[in-house]
Amino acid sequence: MENLAPLASKTLYLAPLFFKRYNWIAFLSMAVLMAVGVCFVYSANACRETEHLRMLYRSQAELAVIGLALGFAIAAIDFRGILRFSWLLYLGSVALLVAVVFIGTKQMGARRWIFGVQPAEFAKVATIMLLASFLGRKDARRDVWEFVAACAITLLPMALIFLQPDLGTALVFVPVLVAMLFVAGTAPRTLFLSIAAGILAIVVVFGAIVLRDRPGASPRVRSAARAATSFLSDYQVGRLLDFAYPDRDPMNRGWNRRQSQIAIGSGGRWGKGFLKGDQNILGYLPHQVSANDFIFSVIAEEKGYAGSMFVLLCYGVLLLSVVAVAAVAGDGPGRLLCSGVAAMLLCHVFVNVAMTVGMVPVTGLPLPFVSYGRTFMLALCVAMGLVQGVSVHGRAVDRTGLA
Repeated sequence: MENLAPLASKTLYLAPLFFKRYNWIAFLSMAVLMAVGVCFVYSANACRETEHLRMLYRSQAELAVIGLALGFAIAAIDFRGILRFSWLLYLGSVALLVAVVFIGTKQMGARRWIFGVQPAEFAKVATIMLLASFLGRKDARRDVWEFVAACAITLLPMALIFLQPDLGTALVFVPVLVAMLFVAGTAPRTLFLSIAAGILAIVVVFGAIVLRDRPGASPRVRSAARAATSFLSDYQVGRLLDFAYPDRDPMNRGWNRRQSQIAIGSGGRWGKGFLKGDQNILGYLPHQVSANDFIFSVIAEEKGYAGSMFVLLCYGVLLLSVVAVAAVAGDGPGRLLCSGVAAMLLCHVFVNVAMTVGMVPVTGLPLPFVSYGRTFMLALCVAMGLVQGVSVHGRAVDRTGLA
């Protein structure tokens, strides 16, 4: 009993410190976005004939509660202890990605699921954890070999996800890597040249996609363009072509984007009202996408510009909260961890919203905490739990000497 006394005393002392340092603004932003997600997953499927679809909002609500509890549990553990296992978590996620390529469940033309989960979502978090541990170590040299190693760590899961194929999720790794390298202090020249090379590659590939089917191009040019885009599936090429030529196939591949734009535009300032979105109710916005990839369209149609801006404001508050935690982090791994999570969230929000209004090609990137997705929700809650762990355990030493 005497040995338990100091532990009990320490626990009672740390409990108020935990609640004091826990970032409640980030927590409330998450909770509000989750509530919005539950409401509009219900709205997106309320008119469906299938009982399973109508009940998806219950699953979303259960996952939100489980995710918030999971985030609390992870935040209670010192994130440095969790990062010690980052290699194991990373290798485990890579192993699952390899398994998905060979034995994964195929849905809608892609193999992305195994044992009922989508390993790509956890792979993003595991990669952020490993990069934070690797780039944030005290003996980091910030030389070209460290840059190459960080790129290799990122490219392995990225390539496996691309093989599923899931180009949208694979590309999320790029801004995450760039943000973490920048925060880690990588030479600006190295980063600038890498970004310039990436942009050039995108321009070349996109130009080749346009030229490969252009009637006026010579056979030699079209053959070279097809060779340059051979790594892309016909489905991915079709989506990029539909973005380049919006009126090319409006009744097939361009249908979802077109109906999404109509839904958002018809919402006006205040929207048509909850459960009163015509594009959704009449089925113009297909049920396969209305509750996940295009849920922002449902929100914009039913709650208009005001509702859309409220959701974006919540994301802004959440992102600023994560950046604030990074700013007060007392060590490199904590700062890098928060930077990676912030970059991942920003990429998802920007691409999803831009996709629904036709600014970028249609991808399968869901809206964080709002879109329906079990693995995606839990992976985000794990990521935010780690950020909260940095807020609680990773602050710089204050005047009392407490870390």
